[in-house]
Amino acid sequence: GMNTIANWSEAEIYLQRRTPYVATVHLGGPVLEGSEGYWGKFHDVFDPGFRQALRRGLAVRNREVGDPWCLGFFVDNELAWGDEVSLALAALASPAGQAAKGAFVADLQARYRTVDRLNAQWGTAHVSWDGLLAHREPPDRERAWEDLTAFYSRTAETYFRTVKEELAAAAPHQLYLGCRFAWVNERAARAAFRFCDVIS
Repeated sequence: GMNTIANWSEAEIYLQRRTPYVATVHLGGPVLEGSEGYWGKFHDVFDPGFRQALRRGLAVRNREVGDPWCLGFFVDNELAWGDEVSLALAALASPAGQAAKGAFVADLQARYRTVDRLNAQWGTAHVSWDGLLAHREPPDRERAWEDLTAFYSRTAETYFRTVKEELAAAAPHQLYLGCRFAWVNERAARAAFRFCDVIS
């Protein structure tokens, strides 16, 4: 005996407030230049502009935020999560000024201390950390696997945590319905599980 109005339905219908409904928040903001996707590039979740884009997207939904007829919000749609290293490789393939790339290199510096130790593990020949920032070719996946998967998980968790924080601040009584997975790997799904109210 329960029904809802589907996502992407007309506002003039669901804002009659006779049937529960859901809504979607669309984001712009900075993208991860080295990424690829069927609907576009992935977000650079380490750039402050990502959180700003979330706030702008929620501001556009001012009629739905706080509306007791609105069960909650999807944020984004069918993002290109790729395999469990794709977003880390995308960060490395991005320009030196990319925030995600800077975050990844900072993680590597904290772990290896010297670029020589990184080179020994990855089988690379970077002359400095700045050299790694400037470099855009992928490392050997097997040799870099542990670092690539760790940064992938950090990226996914940063994405979902940031969305959850902004939704909780703007719409504390509504649900975070996830990002509408089309294809998903286990690392992205586990990150969603930590922060979403519903995984879609």
